[in-house]
Amino acid sequence: MLMKKIILLSTGGTIASAPGEDGRNVSGALPGEALVHALQLGPEVALEVQSVLQKPSNAISLDDWALIGRTCDELIAGGLADGIVITHGTDTLEDTAYYLECVLDTRRVPVIVTGSQRVPHALGSDAYANLRRAIEAAAADECRGMGVMVAFNESLYSASFVRKVSSFRLDGFDAPGLGCLGFIDNGRVSMLQRPMRQRQLQQAGSLPRVDIVPVYAGASVELLAAVVASGPAGLVIDGVGRGHVPPSWMPVLRTALDKGLTVLVCSSTLHGATHQSYQFPGSLHDLEDAGAVAVSHLSARKTRIRLALLLADGIRATGAVRQAFDWQQDRC
Repeated sequence: MLMKKIILLSTGGTIASAPGEDGRNVSGALPGEALVHALQLGPEVALEVQSVLQKPSNAISLDDWALIGRTCDELIAGGLADGIVITHGTDTLEDTAYYLECVLDTRRVPVIVTGSQRVPHALGSDAYANLRRAIEAAAADECRGMGVMVAFNESLYSASFVRKVSSFRLDGFDAPGLGCLGFIDNGRVSMLQRPMRQRQLQQAGSLPRVDIVPVYAGASVELLAAVVASGPAGLVIDGVGRGHVPPSWMPVLRTALDKGLTVLVCSSTLHGATHQSYQFPGSLHDLEDAGAVAVSHLSARKTRIRLALLLADGIRATGAVRQAFDWQQDRC
């Protein structure tokens, strides 16, 4: 078996936490070298650690995504790694993983993102198990061309569909309604599904501001109006059901769309597509008739990321934006 060179990019989070003086934990305080010191890897893996960031994931910024993405891109383009593992805090792990899925070419080099629900020094911590499984996945030929994946609890998930589903349990991530792509069992990777994917986008030096406005029963139009008036480059509506908003929102949205604001609508449900099933004020039919673009099978948080990348690349036309969210078997 040929030795695989795996690069571990450490960014902080629970998996890199150390005990604090007051009994709580300091997220991101533990360097990546300290994490891998406890692992007993076989001779088939040569592991190199690079510390990119050391922060809790609630502090991850748009610029941090660009930094992590550029670092991965350089490793892949330079042929410097057979696989890449990124350790990350779980609060925004799915966001960073999806950003990387949008911009990276993983045909030759698997990119695996992982973290932990429990700090390394906690009883029954999942930190070292998740890290070891992620390294094993990054070294596996089966993971090439599968897109960026999240390794958690001995399962592999597509970055496009994974969500954090528990604030504390070890099975903290899932792809609701779809399930995992495969498993890592005692070092052996078994892929059982291939993910649908979207076309690769260009990385941007900086991303424009795109805001998310959630819909809920009785949601006030004043909040929506304030967000629109504040000048975002784009707007994502986290709609209810098939992609609906309160009727009172429509005048504000029509005006914003007429003035050129790009507005995307997705469903806040855990799975299922948006669809023009109904015709009433505030329905998806009403929204798309006004010029909004419906997005299916993607959370609002991830829709925001992809829209920001499109806007940074100057893509604003309704048809081009809609096409960029299409799902396909083979990535173009």
